[in-house]
Amino acid sequence: MKLIVPTENGYLADEYGKYAPDTARGTNGGPNRSFPVQVAELPAATKAWALTLLDFDAVPVAGFPWIHWLVTNIAPEQTTLPANASRDLTTQLIQGKNSLASPFVKNNDLDAAKHYIGPTPPDKTHNYQLTVYALDQLLPLTNGYWLNEFYHASAGHILAQAQIELPSRA
Repeated sequence: MKLIVPTENGYLADEYGKYAPDTARGTNGGPNRSFPVQVAELPAATKAWALTLLDFDAVPVAGFPWIHWLVTNIAPEQTTLPANASRDLTTQLIQGKNSLASPFVKNNDLDAAKHYIGPTPPDKTHNYQLTVYALDQLLPLTNGYWLNEFYHASAGHILAQAQIELPSRA
């Protein structure tokens, strides 16, 4: 499998992270316009694909890996998620909770906890881990699932996976 995401000078394009324009920010002020993702060479038996976007460089800052975006049950014929799919394709995507849903994070924007939230590294450049999973079935998950629920549901159903690191500047 191959993944294609737009970058600028080796970094995730600014419009999807910390330096996003005001028009690409939510009511909480954070970036909320998801970046486009293109997948190629999904296995022939793929019935759905999924993605996770995690920030393990957040551990020293937050105390845990930061979850930025979870999506599952994407049809294999849909090999491209366009920019802002997290908000524009809500009836077509099953999205999980991001780290804004944590009781340890003071967040008043409950809608923001159910969609993509862009990188805003506070201390240094962080490497965001985008993983795409080709699945042999649709997963029995609904909007608002947790990351651990995805891992449990996908166990034994991953045909292939591909991963890229997307650096985003502080």
